[in-house]
Amino acid sequence: MSSKKELRAEMKAKLSKISDEAHHQLSLLVSNNLIKFLNDLGVFQKKLIIGVFSPIEKEPDWFVMMVEGKEKIETAYPAIADDKMVFKLARMDELLANHDFGVNILSPQVEAKLVTPDIVIVPGLGFSATGKRLGRGKGFYDRYLEKSSVVKIGIAFEMQITEDIPVDEHDVLMDFVVTDKSLYKK
Repeated sequence: MSSKKELRAEMKAKLSKISDEAHHQLSLLVSNNLIKFLNDLGVFQKKLIIGVFSPIEKEPDWFVMMVEGKEKIETAYPAIADDKMVFKLARMDELLANHDFGVNILSPQVEAKLVTPDIVIVPGLGFSATGKRLGRGKGFYDRYLEKSSVVKIGIAFEMQITEDIPVDEHDVLMDFVVTDKSLYKK
């Protein structure tokens, strides 16, 4: 089995080869599958708060088919407070350019309300069908999720699903993984 470092490099190389058009088409499929799954979970009817993320480096645009407000969902985006990841209530159009998480990313405004999401949509460079996740190596999501009982939904393109991912003691498994082609359950 490849090391996490080798697997990260492999996944980044795969993602870098996706054309903008293919990325958009795959994101449409991911977004549509995510909406169907969230609807099956009753998220829209229960008005649950969903922890989401602002995509970077060819991550799926989970929101392509989902217009915040239209589905009557409240979204919360990650931010850094006291060296820990937190979620703040925000819509995508309220996000500001920031350098949280060590990369240029859109983040909620400082004064945005801190919340605890009911469900967290989790990005990753790779996932296994059994819920193992390969993050970017900073551990922000794992540290947040290990102390939380939220429903964890990994989101990726099918090409990011791999047979196995090396895990460490602190790595948190996803409850579900949604791709452009499938729904995987832990």
